[in-house]
Formats: sequence, C-alpha cells, structure tokens
Amino acid sequence: MTIPSSVALIAISNGSPPGVPNPVNALSAHVRQYLQTELVSALKDPSMLAIVLVGRPDGRGVFSAGADIKEFSGSSGGSVTTSEPGGIPTLNDLAHLMEGSSKPIIAALTGACLGGGMELALAAQYRVADKSLKYGLPEVKIGLIPGAGGTQRLPRLCGVRYALDVIVRGRINCSSAEGMKFGFLDGVATNEESVVDCAVRWASWASKLPPITLESRRLCNRSVPNDDEGMQNEDMCDFALQSCPPKRAGGESAHATVEAIRASFELTSFLEGMEVEKNVFNDLLYHSLQGRAYRHIFFAERASSSGKRKSTNSLAKGKGTIGVIGAGTMGRGIAISFLKAGYAPVILLDVNPKGLEAGVKYIQQTLQVDAKKGRLSPSKMKAALACLKSSTDLSSLADCDLVVEAVFENLGVKRDIFSKLDSIVKKEDALLLSNTSTLDVDAISSSLSPKRRKFCAGMHFFSPAHIMKLVEVVRGKDTSADTLETIRAVTKLIRKIPIVVGNCDGFVGNRMMHPYTTESTLTLVGHGGGEAGLTISDVDSAIGPKYFGMALGPFQVSDVAGNDIGYNIRREKGLLRDPKTGQVGKNRSPGMRYTEIADEMVEKMGRLGQKVQKGWYNYDPKVGKGRKPLPSTEMQQLLDKYSKDSPSRGTKLGKDEIVQRVLFPLVNEGFKILEEGIASDPSDIDIIYLYGYGWPAYRGGPMFWADNEVGLQVVLRKLEELHIMHPG
Repeated sequence: MTIPSSVALIAISNGSPPGVPNPVNALSAHVRQYLQTELVSALKDPSMLAIVLVGRPDGRGVFSAGADIKEFSGSSGGSVTTSEPGGIPTLNDLAHLMEGSSKPIIAALTGACLGGGMELALAAQYRVADKSLKYGLPEVKIGLIPGAGGTQRLPRLCGVRYALDVIVRGRINCSSAEGMKFGFLDGVATNEESVVDCAVRWASWASKLPPITLESRRLCNRSVPNDDEGMQNEDMCDFALQSCPPKRAGGESAHATVEAIRASFELTSFLEGMEVEKNVFNDLLYHSLQGRAYRHIFFAERASSSGKRKSTNSLAKGKGTIGVIGAGTMGRGIAISFLKAGYAPVILLDVNPKGLEAGVKYIQQTLQVDAKKGRLSPSKMKAALACLKSSTDLSSLADCDLVVEAVFENLGVKRDIFSKLDSIVKKEDALLLSNTSTLDVDAISSSLSPKRRKFCAGMHFFSPAHIMKLVEVVRGKDTSADTLETIRAVTKLIRKIPIVVGNCDGFVGNRMMHPYTTESTLTLVGHGGGEAGLTISDVDSAIGPKYFGMALGPFQVSDVAGNDIGYNIRREKGLLRDPKTGQVGKNRSPGMRYTEIADEMVEKMGRLGQKVQKGWYNYDPKVGKGRKPLPSTEMQQLLDKYSKDSPSRGTKLGKDEIVQRVLFPLVNEGFKILEEGIASDPSDIDIIYLYGYGWPAYRGGPMFWADNEVGLQVVLRKLEELHIMHPG
C-alpha cells in the first residue's frame, strides 16, 4: 500500500545516528530527539491528518525494546522521568506529547515492544500489530518500575488484574492474540497485509472521526475499570504482594510496582498517579542497592557474551556435526543442549552399551517432556530425535566438527581419549573440547599433535547441563582466539552464557568454592559440639535462601552433589590420611588448617549424600521426596568428636559472622584470580556465581557484593583479623 500524503509515517529506526547500530531500536537521547522533532512537525503540518509510529519503515523487525539502559547512570532519571529545560526530551515527554496529540496516532507494533517502547505504544490513541509482536514491561527485572506511565496507563486500559500480571512479573512474552483478548490492541494485520498497511487503514478511518472520539482515546482521561471477575482492585494488589519476594530478599522493585499500580486507582487524578510513579522510579534508581545489582548483572551478562571478533566458522551459524563422549549425567545434558539448538547430527558415545542405552532413553524422554510442556514445538522435537545418533565406537566421531568429552574426572582417561581423537577426527580444524571441571586443560591438550592444540579448550558445563545457563570456556596456552570466539558463539546458540577463563585448578567457580567449603567446615568444627554449639543447619541457614540468599547452604550443596566428589578431589590433591598407615597426605603441610570430619563421614560411614539418604543430613524418601534435610544424631556425634579440642567449642555465631567467615575467603580467592589473569573482569566472576552456584541476583555476585554492599576495607580488615586468629 502506498502511504497517503495525509498520513505521516515516523520510524523509530530512522532516529539512530548514521553508523551507530541500534538493532533493538533502543530509545536513546538521539532517537528521542528525532521522535520529538518528527512528531511536532507532523502535528504542525495542516496537510497531515494522522500519524503512524512504527519500528522500521518497512514494518519489519522490532518496534522498540525500550529505554537505553546505559543512560540510567546519569542524573536525569535515566532520561525517563525528569526533563531538563531546553534539553533532550524524556520518554515521559514523548508519551505526553503523543497522548495529547490533536491528530490520531496509530502505533504499528512488531517484534519486541518492551519497556519504554510499550509505554510509548500506550500513549498512542490506537495500537495495531502483526503476529510477530511480543510485548511487556520487564523493568522489575532490573530493579526498577515502568517510569513513563506504564503503571498508570495499563491499568486504565486493561484493568488492574492484567497490569499486575504484566508489570509485577516483568513479562516480555505477551502475544498479539493476548493483546486482543485483554484490550491492549485494537487490531491485528490480516495475512494479506503488512502491519504498516493495517496501521494506515486505521489512520485513514481515525482521521475522519470527531474530536470527541480522540479525547476518549487518551488514557489519561480514563479511570481504572472494575475487575471483570468482581474482585476489588485493592484486594488484587494485596494478593499480588503475597507472591512477591520479601523486600530484603530482592523484592524492592516488585513491591514498588504494586505501590505504583495502586496509585492508579486510589488517587483522584492521572497526574497524581504519575507523580507517585516518578517518585518511586527515582527512589529505586538512585537509592536501591538491589536495583544497582540487577543492572550490574544485566550489563555483565551482555559484556561476557560479546566477543571482540566475529567467528566465521560454520559452527557459529548453528551448522556442524557434534560428538559428545560420555552418556552420563553431563554428557546427556550436553547432547540435549546441542539437539535443541538444531545441530545435526549429534552423536552420543559411550563404551558401555547399557550406559549408552540409558543415556539415549533419558534424552528422548526429556525432549518429549519438553514438547508436552510447550517448551519445544512438536516439529522441533521430532527433528531433534531424528538427529540423535549413538555409538560405542570412537571412530564414529571421525566426521565431527566439534567434540565435547564428558567422562569422569581422571586425567589419564581424558588424555587417552584425546590422543585417540587426534588420529580419528578427520577435520584438522575440528574443535576438541573437554568438559573437565578442575583438571589441567594444557595437560589434556598436550596429548594432541601440535597442529591441533590451538583447536582445543575447556568447555565446562554445569549440571544439569541442559538446564544450567553457564559455561566456563577455558583458555589453554595454545588455544587460538578464533577457537575461543567460535566456542563463545556456539555457547550462545545453545542458549547459554559463555565466560572465558584461564587455566588453573578449578578455573574460576570451583577454585573459589574450595576456600568457601573449607571455611564452612572449619567454622563448624571450631564452634560446634555440645548442646549449645554451632550446628550444620546453623551454617546452612545463614548462607541459604532465608538469610543471605544462596540457593542452598554449603552442606546441603555437598549432599546434593555427593560428598564423595570432594573426598576424591582431596585424595587426588594428596590431602587424605592413608587408612592403612595412618600417614597424612604428602601435600598436607605441617600447620595447615585441616579437619578430617568430611573424610571420615565418607570413608568410614558411607555418608555420601542424598543419593544414599545420608550425608551431612539424613534423608527420608517419605519426607519431601527424599530431598528434605533432616538432623542426624550420627553427624552430631561426629561433630562432637572433632570439635572437642577447639577453644571455641560449643559457642554460637551470629548469622552475619557466619556469612563473613564463609564468604570473605571466597571473595579473597576471587581477587587472587583477577590478579593472576584467570578472570579478566570482576563481573565475569559475578556471572559465574550467579548462574553456576546460586548466588542471589539481588546481591549482584560476590565481587559486586564485596565492593558495594560490604565495602572492600571491611572485607580486608576481617580477613586480616581471621588470619591472625587462624594462621595456616
């Protein structure tokens, strides 16, 4: 359709400066200035009878993913709420300009219409879309609330129930069908027309309506409707608060959204509600440490995923043959990740036929369950199942473009596998990767011929691999930059977050876990014992979700993972006492702080964790599906034994003291890792702990927490104090 001369078509994408990529049509200062200029021009032009606001001139791609969040560190309310005389317009300025327009404005919505983009759409008099639309207001996820009228206009348009659902949950997946159902949209383009055609059709019709109709379309003139199901608006807000996390545990922005939505119907005017929204938005922006933590994560995640160069390898385009060695828990999850991303074929290999059969069955069942629950379309499930191949013969990996080895943690076994792959895999530039969680990647790589070593690296998934979002990409001394960029691109395609790290024992995540778990056990033994002493659950309670906020406390984590894992690592490191001779391990130096409580519980008691229903805790299959930790008399007796000589035996510690003793050593190890260049940025460590170890998002990661919430001087003083108290 040709655009009539009486309709002004304004495309958000045209507002970006030449040569500056803006793929999501972020509403930066330059874009807002452009939109204001174009809107004012169209409103002043007597020949223009209506305005169509679209993402791109052709009506394809995104409408707008919202505000430019990088501006939120400035002094103007993130250029959302507070205008400066004669300065750049804020999103609120644009929304008020659009809402007060003397000519009908039709927002033509496609693709992502999020945050400030949706708020501009709400300010238009009419909204139409095509079937690609996904809209929402996700500000709560970065510690804010919608600040350009979203909390006031959406309840007036669609009711409080729907506004709470979209805003408090921070939804980003609302479809055009949903928009029609709940009244956000006025129309959807037919199969025979584009969204621009549809918008122009509406514009031509709306331009002929009397002015009184336009007045009624301005949401600022409407009151909030009553609920269709008869529930009072205030009761719905109270109910919504019950589902929000506590304020102290990351819920500040969620509670604030409800407060702002409540103002839409409790106050007498739209302007009063807007004032509440502005004040709440600015309070969160400038005073909420939780909000700063959420935004820190937002930027850190994007920085870690964006490489300095773009891989040209076909693997980076989702094409290539994948081999996964090992059909155990990790191998299965890794194979599922590649299958769901569309790689074909994916060959699962295990020398044990029964283990291979179990692995294939698990993968098939998992994909079928995903399809049944709507996480995977039926067609994609069938395609994934068809692409899954299995073998017990290593030679079946000859044509692979990428191989991930995921067998158990034994350096000799891994070196043997890579030595065989060296002669089996035909393509000299095939990526040969290890899923090792602690072992020396260079030692593994050295079993390859020199020409292959630049294509070798670590690709450390976290369990369960098809669910956990994190991958540590381990850089060996010979790993090429192109290899790292290809792995980074592949990791993003399988919908995970890649963090490039250096090669050392435990890399970043597991290396930092060592002082954490060690100090947890030493603190327990130092202050446990007797009726009044520190208990296992005391430590877990201080670190866990109800206080500090970790997903699980250290002893619960050990039970879930298996206490034999830590035991085997200590044995490999030469720290265990020889059960026959009684001699301590060769690497346990004199004066080293060490307790054998965790060794004895595995070696002599068989307390391996949840899988055998006993570890640091007891587990009953009839209680909490066998996952609820229950106190163990046997473990209390063992704790009494090991704490009997401690001068602090039988004394409690406050939760804050436990947090400091357990987590400050972890943070200290993080700084050592940065000093050694194993991690390139503190934010990389934060992302690793957020997505790999259950660190609470509202605390921003261990390095952010230490720097911003605790203070580095406080951390240093406490570590120095503990060093004096506990040398070695």
